[in-house]
Amino acid sequence: MQRQVPSTRQIAVASVRGGAGKTTMAALVATELARHRPDRVLAADADAELGSLPLRLGVRSQLSLFDLAGQNPRSFEEAARFLSRTPEGLFVLSSTQGGRIAGEFTLDTFQNALSQVARYVGAAVIDCGAGILTELNRGVIAASHGLVLVTPATVDGALSARGALEWYADNDQGGLLRRTVIAMVSHAPQVGADLQRAHQMLAAWGLPVVFVPYDRHLATGGSLDLSKISAAARTAVIRIVHEVFGRSLGVPGTP
Repeated sequence: MQRQVPSTRQIAVASVRGGAGKTTMAALVATELARHRPDRVLAADADAELGSLPLRLGVRSQLSLFDLAGQNPRSFEEAARFLSRTPEGLFVLSSTQGGRIAGEFTLDTFQNALSQVARYVGAAVIDCGAGILTELNRGVIAASHGLVLVTPATVDGALSARGALEWYADNDQGGLLRRTVIAMVSHAPQVGADLQRAHQMLAAWGLPVVFVPYDRHLATGGSLDLSKISAAARTAVIRIVHEVFGRSLGVPGTP
């Protein structure tokens, strides 16, 4: 996680459907990277439907990526005017203005805004909207060096994630699979009997599948406080970050 990068590493966090825990995972991945890396780390909200990434990170900004798009900041200090910052030092690019939808969200708008600040950071973690086939999400994922695919820790969730992997493989995006880590998130205190089957369904692809156990603090849906997250959940998140960041640099990991 502390390795020097040749250019900004873009990590996308996506899910096939809403409610999988994608935004929480994006917030955790970005925060852990910001804690470990000596350079700047950015978390960017690419959820066109009033994304909640700033809420999970405990920040609120009156400026958004819509304000940054079309600008040409000549330094990071100029670009930082459009960002918020968490206590851990993570910079946040919001898709909303003061928690309100700011405008029509397109891939061009997002890429324009991200390009204005990405050159000043070592890593950018992108919280995609739900789904993988929208033009916006396909564009963000295609441009990323690593992908965290988030799925509920159920057979149904594993089936959806497997469908996404099959779609990538069947549409000439097999290279993306080598950069993918699967986060299997539990949303209930009790682990279902089908968890092992769900894990096997995804592990058969040869990708790392990391189980994130239920955590009461994460389940509240409010601002994240790393000190309140269980050791088991925190360990799982750190492994996800380690795996996906290594893949973003072309370093193979362990399935």
